[in-house]
Amino acid sequence: MSDKKWFKTPRNPFKKIISKLKKKENKCSCSKTTTPAMDPPVPMDVVEEEESEDPIKVHQHELAEWKPHTQVDFVHFLVPGLSSIISAPHYWGKMDRYEAENKLEDKPEGSFLLRDSAQDEYIFSVSFRRYGRSLHARIEESDHLFSFDCHDPGVYRSNSIPELLNHYKDPTSCMFFEPLLCRPIHRNTPFSLQDLARANICDRLTSYNSIDGLELPRSLKLVLKEYHYKHKIRTRRLD
Repeated sequence: MSDKKWFKTPRNPFKKIISKLKKKENKCSCSKTTTPAMDPPVPMDVVEEEESEDPIKVHQHELAEWKPHTQVDFVHFLVPGLSSIISAPHYWGKMDRYEAENKLEDKPEGSFLLRDSAQDEYIFSVSFRRYGRSLHARIEESDHLFSFDCHDPGVYRSNSIPELLNHYKDPTSCMFFEPLLCRPIHRNTPFSLQDLARANICDRLTSYNSIDGLELPRSLKLVLKEYHYKHKIRTRRLD
């Protein structure tokens, strides 16, 4: 009996490694959980731009859409006798009520000064001492007449402001609620040449509109127009 030798074909040494890797890969694929697709993140500057609009652009847009529905027409008049007002020693020009009260402090009854009104709808005011207090009264205008209450027909009216102040020098002509103006407080500083020239020019003009015909820069024309009053002539609807 002859001995036979059997030879086994040599195994591929990488086959076992490859099979292990495949098993491991299958396990990993089974254990993975699928996640839904998400949108890419939005940059922060884009989010902020969407949330908050530019307030300036919003305001400009509102102004573009807004339209006035009425128009009020006025006719303007220069204050008469402006030279005599500015030359009066008791006229102090631009001054608020608190400065006026400091000037009137500890002054006797009837002390007063004339000043520019702090309210746009009035031109002048008087500050005075009465009943032991510092009080203020606006000078009102109606139908080209000046008074301390244009709505009361019993209150004295005058064609000019110097004449109005002169009327209230006499205590017997002043009712208990009216100002007593018998002791003027004199101004201690001079006015500028521009203020003096404005008063002199305005007194020589025939009307408010005649200022536009002067050969002067626009800025000086606005200075000349400062002391004026106006009357409403009509209200027109624009819609």
